[in-house]
Amino acid sequence: MGIYRQATEVNISECVLTILPQGQNFGTESLNAMSSKWLLVLLCAISFPGLSWSPDLGQWTDSYVKSLAPAKHFRGTIVAERNGQVLVRKCYGAAVEEWQVPNSAETKFEIASLSKQFTAAAILQLADARKLNVEDPVSKYYPDSPTAWKGMTIHHLLTHTSGLPENEWENFYKVKATPYTTEEQVKTFRDRPLGFPPGTEWKYRNTEYYLLAYIVEKLSGESYAAYLAHHIFEPLKMTHSGFATMAAIVPQMADGYSRDGSTLVRREYFDRSMETGAGGIYTTAEDLLRWNKALDSPGLLSTQALDFMFTAHPPGNYGAGWFIETSPRRKIYHEGGDPGFAAFEARYPDQHVVIIVLSNEDDSPVRDIADEIAKHLFGD
Repeated sequence: MGIYRQATEVNISECVLTILPQGQNFGTESLNAMSSKWLLVLLCAISFPGLSWSPDLGQWTDSYVKSLAPAKHFRGTIVAERNGQVLVRKCYGAAVEEWQVPNSAETKFEIASLSKQFTAAAILQLADARKLNVEDPVSKYYPDSPTAWKGMTIHHLLTHTSGLPENEWENFYKVKATPYTTEEQVKTFRDRPLGFPPGTEWKYRNTEYYLLAYIVEKLSGESYAAYLAHHIFEPLKMTHSGFATMAAIVPQMADGYSRDGSTLVRREYFDRSMETGAGGIYTTAEDLLRWNKALDSPGLLSTQALDFMFTAHPPGNYGAGWFIETSPRRKIYHEGGDPGFAAFEARYPDQHVVIIVLSNEDDSPVRDIADEIAKHLFGD
């Protein structure tokens, strides 16, 4: 017995715009009549030729998101796919609040810590090319490694078992509005004590992935952004993805928003180079589907690299760029949050399901939405 209804083939080429009165049910109104008490919601239900869309899941998702408004402040894109067939693709709210430009299937979002899976893939590609071994000591690639780093390996960095300290704003010595090179990033934590000897404990740290980005640049001879473009995004035709400077103009990029109490505000500014390797990549839900498809079988990465990426490495439940759970079913996932943006991505490999939730408001309940969609699909 299927876990959801038979999908119905549709081909919808436009987005349906509706407006939600605060505290009331959905209804249609002329945009000219819209006043400040109305909340704009874009419901994007797009399917392309050859893809199937489940109206049951689409209706359920609409109902669930409506139940969140306005307290949870969700705006963004939701996509769920099974066996390569899109079950739901929905877009809500404004990409640019000032002009009420709606989020759409083409809107680009920053994905914060979901970026780590791309950094991990870059390192594993270099391992496949025999430019490094994941069991090599970090000091082999970073000659200025302090004595305390003796015994620390690439493996430890990938799996958050290195013991490196985490950075706070005050650790960025050039302040947060100034660009940093990857070497300068490493200097922000290099001389601080480890939290534990490498390999003995697990602690999630962004600094480990800053150091991995440095290693990618050192071994490839390319900038981190160029490496991703040439070796991941372009081969996979992820044409809406990249890692750009804060000064760059990125077409169809959503603005990021936060809340000051109940007031919507622009996100806190910081230079994106401060999180190179650990965050800052922008993409679309469609490009993330392409990415996930590429991880289903060897090609971009070898079988050995994929096994390393998707296996939990004790003492944590982290692979390389992904968290791993096995109960009640195998789940490979990551959450991301930066000022102005939130993201969640989950793979259920045994059920061939991928769920992606991207938002341009940092308090959006992206993980809750993804988990509730999974419960609905699996009948939990």
